[in-house]
Amino acid sequence: MTVLNADQRAQLTQLIKTQSKHSDYQFLHPLLTDALDLDYKPAGKHETPRQTYMQTHMPVAGKSVLDIGANTGFFSLAALQAGAASVVCVEGNFQHAQFMQACAQILNLSDRMVIQNRYYDFTQETKDHFDVMLCLNVLHHLGDDFGNPELAREEAKLQMIQALNHLASQTNTLWFQLGFNWKGDRHAPLFEEGLKSELIDFVTHNTSDHWHIRKIAVVHPETLAYVDAQGDMLQRFDKLGEFLNRPLFLMESKHQ
Repeated sequence: MTVLNADQRAQLTQLIKTQSKHSDYQFLHPLLTDALDLDYKPAGKHETPRQTYMQTHMPVAGKSVLDIGANTGFFSLAALQAGAASVVCVEGNFQHAQFMQACAQILNLSDRMVIQNRYYDFTQETKDHFDVMLCLNVLHHLGDDFGNPELAREEAKLQMIQALNHLASQTNTLWFQLGFNWKGDRHAPLFEEGLKSELIDFVTHNTSDHWHIRKIAVVHPETLAYVDAQGDMLQRFDKLGEFLNRPLFLMESKHQ
């Protein structure tokens, strides 16, 4: 276990407690909680069960990974812990990016973990290519955290699909999640009934020329584990809340 000195602990504590729009959103990875010994209790977004499912169905050992919207780095650090060769973290929030940068240095991961403080440009042509990409709960913030704020909702949905399909030229494999509400606003639903089937149809029908969908997972209402989406698991479980009703897609590029 990494042991932090007082200055390192103070630096990370100040960064993690700086309040911003997405503060207290993501659990800290155990590599950090063990080192920090910090009274920090974020809301969390079911990171550990998601990571368990993701690692079971797509091991990342030896692979290059891009984490789009990395927040405070749970999935980036999990990929490194699972043996990823390298992880690039793209995070628009300055404090979160600074926090991850400090963590990479303190945990001696700077040679494998690169942090970029910016919002990912989903329209950019690039020669960069990654074995695995993570785009978890980012695109429904189009026109909010990034993109044109003047977009109408249907145009925003079109651009979300264009962005998603654009990624197929930059990776072999993508883990993807999308929220039900545009800009995260429950008063601006992307799908009329707010059903998993609507979201799944939106993704599958509009990406078939670019992506092969290998897996779709959802949260089981009793065990709270991610399981394959089929049968009764496809219904909406209101008691879980909006986030835990979001499907998790494992997608393979058809551009390989």
